[in-house]
Amino acid sequence: MRFPLDFMKHLLGAGAAFLLALPSGCIKNDIPYPYKPGEILAIEVEGQSGQAAIDLQARTVSLQVVDTADLHNLKVLEFRVTDSTSVEPGIDSVIDLSQPRKYVLTTYPDQAYEWTVSATQNIERYIIAENQVGDAVFNVEERQAILYVSVDQPLDAINIIDVQLGPSNSSITPDPRQEHDYSTLKEFEVAYRDVREIWTISAVQREIEVETGNPDAWASFAYLTGMYSAQTGEPSFLYREASSSEWTEVPSSEVVIEGHSFEARVTGLKPGSSYVYKAVAGDLEGDEVTFVTEDAVQMINMDFDDWIKEGKSWFPNADLGSGYWWDSGNRGANAIGENNPTSPEEDFVAVSGEGKRAARMETVVVAGFMAGGNIFSGEFLRVAIPGAEVAFGRPFTSRPLQLKGYYSYAPVTINKARSGMEHMLGRPDRCHIFVYVTDWDAPYVVDTNKEIYLDVNDPHVIGYGSLVDSVGTGGAYREFTVDIKYRNKRKPTYCAVVAVASQYADLFTGGVGSLMYADEFSFVYDGDVVWEEGL
Repeated sequence: MRFPLDFMKHLLGAGAAFLLALPSGCIKNDIPYPYKPGEILAIEVEGQSGQAAIDLQARTVSLQVVDTADLHNLKVLEFRVTDSTSVEPGIDSVIDLSQPRKYVLTTYPDQAYEWTVSATQNIERYIIAENQVGDAVFNVEERQAILYVSVDQPLDAINIIDVQLGPSNSSITPDPRQEHDYSTLKEFEVAYRDVREIWTISAVQREIEVETGNPDAWASFAYLTGMYSAQTGEPSFLYREASSSEWTEVPSSEVVIEGHSFEARVTGLKPGSSYVYKAVAGDLEGDEVTFVTEDAVQMINMDFDDWIKEGKSWFPNADLGSGYWWDSGNRGANAIGENNPTSPEEDFVAVSGEGKRAARMETVVVAGFMAGGNIFSGEFLRVAIPGAEVAFGRPFTSRPLQLKGYYSYAPVTINKARSGMEHMLGRPDRCHIFVYVTDWDAPYVVDTNKEIYLDVNDPHVIGYGSLVDSVGTGGAYREFTVDIKYRNKRKPTYCAVVAVASQYADLFTGGVGSLMYADEFSFVYDGDVVWEEGL
């Protein structure tokens, strides 16, 4: 029997009054209170680099801050904990993280959880000099630096080209570049903020014959490094697969020499394989060094053939367990009614065949808000009307050189724009495909309400590639190849691949009706590295 709503209200009200009228000693609460752990959900301080690494199991938070920040006085921009949780000591506007800081989070009923918050700085120290041999060595505790030079370099006539002993905003007095006699210890004052440190620099002649350096192995090639003395002869490298006894010599024409250091790029290597190499010069050989090439891996379901529907939402995955790699904004669009801006496409695909599908993405309006169809490697976290929180990136430790695939695009004129983006109205909409290779500590969380977005200038972005189209493909699929431009040789930890029908959908700006299809994505590992301009 279904009761009218007004009757239910009266019934509940009468029941509540009856319970309140009973003597308190007659009712015993045998239902245990639920225990909700006290957790730190977010921390951000001024000068923070990247997002906080939060470990819910260990109850630790690790922050990375720029080298110019004062660890003793960090301005707190955000400190968010679970609801109904008290924090001791209290959350101040400025905190001292020069040492790890303990916090006790207490939830009802009197459950205490101890958390540790710490911050680190990476201060890049270096000395670059003429006729230098290897990198300078730094003893931070004793504030000592040792510069190694070749045996033919007089210690009283050294030319230092560049030097940094403290944070990037520090000064050194006197200027080491104006000093040349390093036959004895030289003292320098390093100053930053209100800190004054006394450092010493000494120079040591180092006799080298041939030394094998540290390699940088990618999937199908590797950069080999070494050092030598000019008297030993022309430098080169020998390398072999670890399972083979046959050496291959790198042609001298492929060896780049800079001072006493030399480098070569060897190609044609097998992904995920062990190799051994050594530096050679004349009749001399350096030590043998082993390296392993990266795997030429592809992301799960990059062809977008696998889809699963849970509740109202489509997901571009075979399952939502171990195969959960891709996501979209569907869960946000389906918060009110069923509306999937991103869905599987079976008829219009780039490569035909049984079981072949593509990703269909359309820019739509949901509950008055514009939503751009999209697909990305990561996870949609939650709706935060009018925006959302989204975690971009999946664990990835290889360095692809290109992203390739197929897309089709039919843009319409931008007819929706949020405040501040009105200048885009009337312009053609444009789709966007991009890839980030990063060394994030965790997936990068975008919060559109707080205007926290993916940033190509994030120092943790190692390589990136991008394709933007405002013209369209004329109703057909177009094959594309995007170079991933690398900024350095750091090893990655995460990779994010994204396709969206309206480039500015995260700013609620685009053309309602713009339609994009994406299909058969894959990574390319053979070829040359494209370095960001200026490197």
